[in-house]
Amino acid sequence: MRKGRKPRNWVRLDCQGVLHGSINYIYSLDEQAVFIKLIAMAEVYGQEPGLISDNDGRALPREYVAHELHCSLEVLDSVVSKGSKDKSIEENGAGIRLLNFHHYQFTEYDRQQKYRQKDKPESKIYGEFKNVRLSAEEYKKLMEKFGEKDTVARIETLSVGIASKGYRYVDHYATRLSCDRRDKTEAKGGTHKEHATKRTTDADRRRGIA
Repeated sequence: MRKGRKPRNWVRLDCQGVLHGSINYIYSLDEQAVFIKLIAMAEVYGQEPGLISDNDGRALPREYVAHELHCSLEVLDSVVSKGSKDKSIEENGAGIRLLNFHHYQFTEYDRQQKYRQKDKPESKIYGEFKNVRLSAEEYKKLMEKFGEKDTVARIETLSVGIASKGYRYVDHYATRLSCDRRDKTEAKGGTHKEHATKRTTDADRRRGIA
């Protein structure tokens, strides 16, 4: 697997192709199983999805591929040979490539990825433990709302909380504002526990207990 590329833990399977396509009549049942496992291997191995190769973009020995697929070398040779004639597989110095892999594995999530990356604002890491992520706009809003000193203090409080207690937040900016509102509420009216203690003390005083 190429460094820096995180393969999926799943692959899509062309059900109609498996049941009614050429895979169903050009391969024996054992060869069909190997071809389907090649689909999974083409996601996990190599420099790009669909290509089975080593990390340097070179073909893996067929013996190694057969060992990983738990099949005989003869069965693998037959699959590659038949797949080449069917124009579903090609093999060269870069490795074994499933020619239609991208077509069947491409999803709506993949299609929208470039737009998500384009629209998502860049963020920077803050805090002593380098675990608070804020965009430039979010940091600017905090500065306008709290000033530089209090903004830094609030970021550090959040950073320590995440590091020491293992908190996980989807949005650090929203979390910081939420914590600030909670702190103001508690400072203004006290916590529920404080109110309960005060009511108990007042009741005891009226009964002459305290």
